[in-house]
Amino acid sequence: MTNKLGTSAPFNVTVNATEPGLLAPASFQVGGKQYVVAFLSDNVTYVLPAGAIAGLPSRPAKPGETIVMYGNGFGPVTPDIPGGQLVTQKQPAHAAAGGYVWRQAGAVGILRIVAGLVECISSTSWFPAISNNDLVPLSFKLGGVAGTQTLYTAVHQ
Repeated sequence: MTNKLGTSAPFNVTVNATEPGLLAPASFQVGGKQYVVAFLSDNVTYVLPAGAIAGLPSRPAKPGETIVMYGNGFGPVTPDIPGGQLVTQKQPAHAAAGGYVWRQAGAVGILRIVAGLVECISSTSWFPAISNNDLVPLSFKLGGVAGTQTLYTAVHQ
């Protein structure tokens, strides 16, 4: 590697074919718990406990509502989109080694490529009737392997 300070000795870098993750920046940590960035269908209101983050319009999702989350690293798609290339149209994600599945409180998400973004997959989901809870655990699997993030969302009647 070379930068303004000089050149380092060569080193190996491991690049995994898949390294899936959902968008969950540190700014979405509320009360010591990491929330996933999720939007309601208006694509403006965040799915969080009401007033959880100052300045962000938010409220918990309701059973039967659709939410949208974003992630990347879920593997190759068909047709192929090279890394760093802007996606120009909606394209179906190619299921690799068991497919993409995420589950949360009995809900199942659907993953797809998002037009206008670079290497981004959105997950659309809906919630069954569950008890009011600001700490609903969220997890996903790729090819039968669980994601490494510990994430939450909020759902209220």
